[in-house]
Amino acid sequence: MSTQGRTTAVRIGGALIMLLAAAAALLPLAQHIPGRTVVGLMLMGAGSIELAAVLIGHGHRTWAGIAAGASLLAGLRLAVDPGANFFTVLNLVILWLVVRAAALFFSARLTAPAERAWVYFAAAIDLLLAVLLLGGLPVAVLIYGLFGQTSEIVATFAWIFALSFVAAGLLLLTTAASRGRTRLI
Repeated sequence: MSTQGRTTAVRIGGALIMLLAAAAALLPLAQHIPGRTVVGLMLMGAGSIELAAVLIGHGHRTWAGIAAGASLLAGLRLAVDPGANFFTVLNLVILWLVVRAAALFFSARLTAPAERAWVYFAAAIDLLLAVLLLGGLPVAVLIYGLFGQTSEIVATFAWIFALSFVAAGLLLLTTAASRGRTRLI
């Protein structure tokens, strides 16, 4: 595949992840579909797209591959486990964000200077989201214990995924733009 072809493929991947971010933001509206399954499929989709970008040569292969693999594995776990309850999902999401942030931080150290800031940005967003989830854990446990799964809890998860997907999409779009020396879209 030519350099231009790889750049176009990564640009399309970034745009697809941005669409997943929009879908994640709308997750609270999909009340008839199990949220765990939808989130699992979204994570699998984002992880697959990121892994494809790694395999065609965008990003530091080992660390970027670990970040993509974390999304793929977390999504697979959620999609195939019908017994996953709120606490299982919460812990898995926090773990996913921490692993992703660490892998991206290590990847940034090995990335070209023109792209390094965007890799750090995506890592920082994921780490910040993990910290926010950890900070809100006692409140979420109390609300879940008193009222069960509420629309506020679902909305919080939806925004967490949307923000992480936006950071990942922007990372792919800016990487493609930097390597292709073309506009973002």
